[in-house]
Amino acid sequence: MLGAHDLAHHIPLAELMATELLTNAHQHTRDEYAMRVVEVGGRLRVAVWDRDWRVPAGFKRDVPAAVDAECGRGLQLVRACAEDLGVSVLRDLGVSVGGKLLWVDCGPVE
Repeated sequence: MLGAHDLAHHIPLAELMATELLTNAHQHTRDEYAMRVVEVGGRLRVAVWDRDWRVPAGFKRDVPAAVDAECGRGLQLVRACAEDLGVSVLRDLGVSVGGKLLWVDCGPVE
């Protein structure tokens, strides 16, 4: 998909970001989840939505994982490689029932 839009240089980083965010959603969400890759403000963005409104601690702040830890290093990698990242908690009338959207920017779209 990215190659068809002359964005092949973003493929390795976009794949890494997508893999880490989707794996996190799969492991920590019992409901549906989805991914989108879009251009926002001149940047390539990978975004993953799921129904769980809780934001992973490693996404909100740099939380070090033990060297031999089996969990927690993926979001450290995302934080280190992303140009920017953010989260939107989706609420319905003040109640957290809509889930969340985690997004990372991979770089400028030339």
